[in-house]
Order: sequence, then C-alpha cells, then structure tokens
Amino acid sequence: MKRNIIVALVMLALCGCKKNVPDEAEYNEKANALLQVQTRAGETGEDATVSYPVNVYVFQEEQCKALQTISDTEQTLSISLEEGLYTVYAIGGASETDYVIPSKDNATPSSIIALQDGKTLTDLMAAMSTVTLVEGETNTLTLSMERKVMLLQSVVISNLPTYATAVSVSIAPLWQNLTIETEFTGTQGTARIALAKQDDGRTWKSTSEEYLFPPSTTTATISVSLTTAEGTKSYSYNSSGKLEAGYKINIEGTYIESVGVTLTGTITGEAWKGERTVSFDFDEEGSSKGNGDNNGNN
Repeated sequence: MKRNIIVALVMLALCGCKKNVPDEAEYNEKANALLQVQTRAGETGEDATVSYPVNVYVFQEEQCKALQTISDTEQTLSISLEEGLYTVYAIGGASETDYVIPSKDNATPSSIIALQDGKTLTDLMAAMSTVTLVEGETNTLTLSMERKVMLLQSVVISNLPTYATAVSVSIAPLWQNLTIETEFTGTQGTARIALAKQDDGRTWKSTSEEYLFPPSTTTATISVSLTTAEGTKSYSYNSSGKLEAGYKINIEGTYIESVGVTLTGTITGEAWKGERTVSFDFDEEGSSKGNGDNNGNN
C-alpha cells in the first residue's frame, strides 16, 4: 500500500510539472494565423552557412509577441499569432553560454545582445523582415542572415629587431554592441591583439582568430606598438578603405630599421563577401600610404 501511494504521488508531480510548461497556443488564445520561419545564408558559396542557434523575436510595434530558437538548418519554426502586422528579427550565433539573451517579457527592439563576462564575440549574424498575417492563413518567412562581424584571421609582423620585448596591433574605433533590431551601438570599441614571438626571434604573430565588430566611423586607425628596453613606439595609419562586416582580415607587416614599419593588410572575403587589399606604411615621421587602398570584390 505504501509503495502504491508513493507511485501515485510521483505521477501527480510529473503531471503538475508538465502542466506548467505552456505550449504556443496558451501564450495567445486568440491566435488565428500561423507564421512559419526558416533561415538561409545571405552569402552564396559552398562554405556559406548560418551561425546557430538563431534567436527569433517577433514584435508587434514595441511589444515582443514571441521568442523562439532555431537550432539547426533543418528546423522551421511555427508560431501562432493574431492577424496583423509584425516585425521579425533574428540573431544568429548567440548562445546562452556566451551572451545574455533578452527574454520575451523584457525584450524591446533596442535591447542589446550582451556578451557575458569573460566571453569574446562569436560569428554573429542578423536579419529582419516585416510580415502581415491574415486570419486563417499560413505565412512562410525565409530570413536571409547577414554577418555583423569581421574575422581577424592573422596578424604577422616580420623582420623585427631581436631585442623587441612586446608587439601588438590595435584597431579602433569599433562598434561595441548589437541590438535585437540588428543595429550597432557604442562607438568607442578597440581591439588590441597581442602578438607572440616566433622561433626565429624576429617574427611576431597572433595565435588565434578573433571576431570583431566593424569600425564605427568611415576610417579606422590601425596601430602597431613596438616595445623595447628603451620604451614603446606606436605607428599608426588611418585607413580610407572601409573594414566591413562579412570580411576576413589578414595583416602582414615588415619592420624596416631605418624607416619604421611597412604593413600590408589584406581583407579577404572567401565565402563571405569578396576581397579587398589595403596597403600602408609606418615610419618615424608618422604614416603614409604605401601602394594605396586597393578595393575589389570577387
């Protein structure tokens, strides 16, 4: 008898837990239309992919009506809503382990997708669209995801003096945040990349790839800091060519003892957006263009 009572209590507890997890229909009893949402990569090419998970926010004016997550390329969301006009935002590549994801109850279009402490940017993508739902109809919406970050693949500075004790490269100003409505905020971001000394003693390079938000102004300042026992010297260049989201960046530099530093930056799109080459020189007098800013797209 005692065992039967325990089993009955367990069954009641399980039923109670299940009841506390509402399905989509319980969120809106007046729902009379269906919105189906799927995603695809905004760029073409065999390597074009969508960054998952994709958090999908559905707004009616400033109120968030639904928040659901697409976990992989095979998944299509089905969201029951009342007829009317909606704005749909999608943020890809932002998981709860790396970001603070605004909930349905406190989300607004201007809410920031904030990094958690100690985390770094991931391959963020975003999309938005408006859709009008009609009673009794199903609307299928395909969101074309576009990258909102650059990828700094490598930084290599060669022919440096063997007595150099530290070398770094910085890029500024960069955007600092991304909102649900896929807009950038914060204009004073800086990326500083510390380089590691290689076995030859004269080459310094980055050791990992890093995602960055694009510059917040039309020009970006790229600086190289060279530290020796005598102190630190910084060589800066204002690039007139845009560094844009969706591009992969490689920076290669050569130090010339009597002149300073000559740098060549290559921005390649590969399966992203295209190819762009930026060339510039650093010397003791400041910065000047090398071969100029040469821009081209595949």
